[in-house]
Amino acid sequence: MKDEKLDKQTTRQQEARAKLRESFLKAVNVLNGETCTVLTFEQSTLAGTFSGWKPDGTDILIHDLKTPANIKMASALLRNSDILAIKFDNLVQLPL
Repeated sequence: MKDEKLDKQTTRQQEARAKLRESFLKAVNVLNGETCTVLTFEQSTLAGTFSGWKPDGTDILIHDLKTPANIKMASALLRNSDILAIKFDNLVQLPL
């Protein structure tokens, strides 16, 4: 009886994680190609086009990156730990 209750709880947790993961992947897909501004912990503001999030959540990929020193890069992988905020230029309706 106790094992059955634990199995049900584990199943519910797995289903909840799967739903959260699916929602995250759908949101990343919708954001792909959207122009954005990235604020770093060093108070730098970077501009570019959001292209994706590394599956483990550690990095984001930005294309057409422009730095405050007017340096332009075709693409850059930004560490999530260096990012304070990401602002998307257009209102994006994320899936529920």
